[in-house]
Amino acid sequence: MLTSGYGLLGSLTLLLSTLASAATTNTTDPCAAIAGKKTASFHDAKACLDYFKFDKDIAQQTVDTVRKVTNELYVFNEIAASPPNVEGLSVPAVNISYGLDLILKEDWKSDREFQEAVALLLDKVQDAHLSYVPFCYRQFIFWQPIQLNALLRNKRLIANVAYVKNDVWPEAKESWVGCEVTQIDGMEAMDMIVNYAVNNNGESKDVNTCFNNIMNTKSYFHGWDDGADDLGYHRFLPAQEFHNYTMRCPKQGTKAIQEDYDEPFTVQVPWVAQVPPNFSDADNYWTKFCQSAHHQKRDTHYDIHELKMIHEGDVFALNSEGNINAVGTSKGPYIEFIQLEGDLDKVGVVDIQSFSIASEDKEQFVNDVISGLQDFEKKGIEKIILDLSSNGGGDACAGEFLISTFFNSTPDYMSDVKYSPFLER
Repeated sequence: MLTSGYGLLGSLTLLLSTLASAATTNTTDPCAAIAGKKTASFHDAKACLDYFKFDKDIAQQTVDTVRKVTNELYVFNEIAASPPNVEGLSVPAVNISYGLDLILKEDWKSDREFQEAVALLLDKVQDAHLSYVPFCYRQFIFWQPIQLNALLRNKRLIANVAYVKNDVWPEAKESWVGCEVTQIDGMEAMDMIVNYAVNNNGESKDVNTCFNNIMNTKSYFHGWDDGADDLGYHRFLPAQEFHNYTMRCPKQGTKAIQEDYDEPFTVQVPWVAQVPPNFSDADNYWTKFCQSAHHQKRDTHYDIHELKMIHEGDVFALNSEGNINAVGTSKGPYIEFIQLEGDLDKVGVVDIQSFSIASEDKEQFVNDVISGLQDFEKKGIEKIILDLSSNGGGDACAGEFLISTFFNSTPDYMSDVKYSPFLER
């Protein structure tokens, strides 16, 4: 089996081959320039990541392996190339093998650019369990010092500053928290965010789910994932150095729900790179994070404490008045049934908080779903909203149970394992 530091993750796991060492033709070493620092600028991080030159032999070896795995093991390979027409979904056709051919024809400037092209190709399939993750180039964390969530305020969906990261960019002001972002890079904020969700998050074929995945919520911080990332958190190099945010903030002494704002203003916010620890120069970076990745699994998660604080901290205002949304009464360990109030009392929300159902809880989960729906029927609920905004995925059986309960079946997408002689080796 070929071995390397590039991974095809999700349902598929494979380590590919890396035979080359780090390039050493440059007179200066951009990785050494930032080694040992806490943060680095976008350009300095990019210089380090792009220091490793494109190698055609590695590229061919990588493509051959990805092609073999997807052709012989990925059960949805043919469907990805010719997807069914499903109401409510807009699914692009992705011929993985043809896409790999096109990638090989390019003369890439760096190994990172090539590896990211492969990752993006599989991301376009929009399957959360199919991803190619080049760990070598996923060691930096790129932050936007302004972090957003989406709020419904006065029956209008807005982009809200949930918190700021002035630890990585001191110019970020705490006073921005709670301000509405009206534009990003000259586009209406929501239009920009939806466009990003559609084109950059490959975790679902449903736009709403992709939107939820790139935004912050109170109970689920998506940055734990190495694959498709948040709007303000990347493990891959961002496409641009800055974003321009136009904001309007409530006047002093007023509540956001009153929508009495000061004059809007625009801030240019850079991407800031959090530098990985334990490397000293380009050769050492390559040895530690790339070439040696098949010898030892990455075990340095230096940002866990920080992410844990974000994950558990009460830092997000999830409704227009800044209070945590009230919970319903029919709450099980993984799912909650909530009846809306007032004019919306015929609408029920099923908050599906996780699909990671423990074995001892599966029967209770089924019972909770059945009793919750029965309760909705008694209350005269006519419309149901499925809320997966805090759901990180998990057990496929739980998902299939809910699909079968609500929609009977999904005949266009099989649930079987694809047999291949590849499995016999």
